[in-house]
Amino acid sequence: MVGQNTLHRLADLAGIQSDYWDVYGNHHETSDETRRTFLSVMGFETTTPEELQNSLARIQEDPWHRLLEPVTTLRTGEGDAGLSVPVTVTAAELEGTVSWTLDCEEEQTLNGHAPCQELVVLETCTLDGQTYTRLNLGLPTELALGYHQLRVETETREASATLIVAPKAAYLPDWMVKEKRRVWGVACQLYALRSENNWGIGDLSDLNYLCRETAKSGGGSVGLSPLHTLFVGEPDRISPYSPSSRLFLNPLYIDVTAVPDFSNEGSFSARLQALQSTEKVAYADVTALKMEALARVFAAFVKAHPEGCGSARRLAFDGFVAEGGEVLHRYAVFEALQEHFSDLSSCQWDAPYKDPASPACAEFALQNSDRVAFFAFLQWEAERQLEIAATSCRDGGMDIGLYRDLAVGVTPDGADAWVEDGAFMDGVNFGAPPDPLAPMGQDWGMPPFNPIRLREMAYAPYIDMLRANMRHAGAIRIDHVMWIEQLFCFPTGKDGRDGAYLRFPKDDLLAILALESHRNRCLVIGEDLGTVPEGFRERMADEGVLSYRLLHFQRYADGLYHRPDAYPNLCLATPASHDLPTLAGYWLGQDLDMLLDIGLIADVDALADRKAERERERACLRAALVDQGLLPNDFPVVPDEAHVKAFVAAVHTFMARTPAALMMMNLEDLIGSTQQINVPGTIDQHPNWRVRLPVNLTEVCGPNGLAGAITPVKAERQ
Repeated sequence: MVGQNTLHRLADLAGIQSDYWDVYGNHHETSDETRRTFLSVMGFETTTPEELQNSLARIQEDPWHRLLEPVTTLRTGEGDAGLSVPVTVTAAELEGTVSWTLDCEEEQTLNGHAPCQELVVLETCTLDGQTYTRLNLGLPTELALGYHQLRVETETREASATLIVAPKAAYLPDWMVKEKRRVWGVACQLYALRSENNWGIGDLSDLNYLCRETAKSGGGSVGLSPLHTLFVGEPDRISPYSPSSRLFLNPLYIDVTAVPDFSNEGSFSARLQALQSTEKVAYADVTALKMEALARVFAAFVKAHPEGCGSARRLAFDGFVAEGGEVLHRYAVFEALQEHFSDLSSCQWDAPYKDPASPACAEFALQNSDRVAFFAFLQWEAERQLEIAATSCRDGGMDIGLYRDLAVGVTPDGADAWVEDGAFMDGVNFGAPPDPLAPMGQDWGMPPFNPIRLREMAYAPYIDMLRANMRHAGAIRIDHVMWIEQLFCFPTGKDGRDGAYLRFPKDDLLAILALESHRNRCLVIGEDLGTVPEGFRERMADEGVLSYRLLHFQRYADGLYHRPDAYPNLCLATPASHDLPTLAGYWLGQDLDMLLDIGLIADVDALADRKAERERERACLRAALVDQGLLPNDFPVVPDEAHVKAFVAAVHTFMARTPAALMMMNLEDLIGSTQQINVPGTIDQHPNWRVRLPVNLTEVCGPNGLAGAITPVKAERQ
């Protein structure tokens, strides 16, 4: 029992929750086996009673032995107490003075000192006969926002740590706070865009065109699914929500013909024509063609702008590489290694290559410097083309511009897990607890951040991730934002029945999110669907983070829909997401037939039940639209294709009528598509993330497309 108590205490201090309640109201206790697995991955030995005791002593006592914690976050505007950090001194040091120096981010240096006896005592502890006292060390009240380095000295010790000073809440633009305006925008799946010029997959030039046309129509934002790097060597791994890296862009989105070094040699025309005519993105063929063409472009760049030549283009590339620093270099090395070990997952590489700081990796990078530079070049060009689209948004007068999406995790064999060595919990996956749709829970196949290691790293991987995705964006959507407080995890190879919630340092993470949103002038939307911790939505509102409200989930227990005025102002309102049927597909019930075809509805009897349920849902939605005067009383109860366009327009007008600061329409809905983008829980039963729009962008943005569809929306949002 003593050993069990020690294990439970250790797990609690490490952030492993002891229990949870599922959607059925059942209570689940975390098993000791799960506790031990999590703790081992987090770096704590638990095999023997002695190891357990030593690990518990380490997590309890280490903070008392440290003069400073590795990182402290402070929020401005939190009352009259001023800014301060805790320092921990021994009994001998308590008789002396604490001196401090603050190297501010803007290169200003501040310093001061104080007798320990004059500082407020926060708490005390006695360990092995030694008494430690935690003191409140006051700092100047007018510190600039940012990342500063604090150094503290006593007569016998010195320590340094990162001090993060953040605003009280995330960035909210003036149009929203002062002018009380409501903005609308369109969201797209970039890969799905079809044009005469792209190479079988939507690209950043297509995005630029869509941005310009949306701005002309008065739209304030263009939304995107994640642009994260996937797997060039495994082109069928295409889910943007299971990326290799959240720090870098998918090079397949580069418009090859828009790269300044491209010259049309005519050798791609036959392959290009075949790719442009497909209904679905042929990822393997697209990848082969684009990577071959981009390799030629890079060779042309190197020939025209050799290293050290001093040309403006070469200096710009060298500057990008220098600014990217070690993280960009490691990423490019990873891509080159992945190409070299083409038949192996990075988890299967020889031990020396699993460590990005190893001599073996340094030697490989040296021997393959051209290929490493190539992958850095791809990121440079992708960033350049994305910036052009963002500039079009600004030049067109958009209030927000690009609205980017940040996936909740990365794969264990991807670039980030390798680059950010030790930041992720190798051997643990996260997902969702058991519910009626997934009795064994959902395994999303990705490892969580190690919350203890993340703090020891002063949150550098988290900061890098936010910066990378806020770049060129006026808004960012954080997928499954609840992870900032807790994430449901389980040992790899197990399922949700062996899971437990892992706590994260939400106060620190929210402070950093607020700081980065202000620095990048980027609105933050939190995707708060699913199981939301009690009080979390209220905390989001306090933090200035917009809630993510989908039409189908804004209903009362009896199925009736919330009226538009029931939506909060601090939210994004949209009819549906990529994981739900399109509006046309939903109204016609075509998604249910599809689910039967792929086996997610068991049989025709189950299909009949689902269709009866859909009929009740459809009646409630029709009633809500009639109530708002958006459909006539005699609008057909039985759906037919002739009335779909009127239904879709009514839904968009309904959502536009809400007080929501931002209302988004999906491009698939605007053109009346019935093809669902992604069916959760499927791998190859449905063409997830593959279906291209049936019409070209010029038609989508023409008078019978975007321009006509948004007229009632504009009228409501004025």
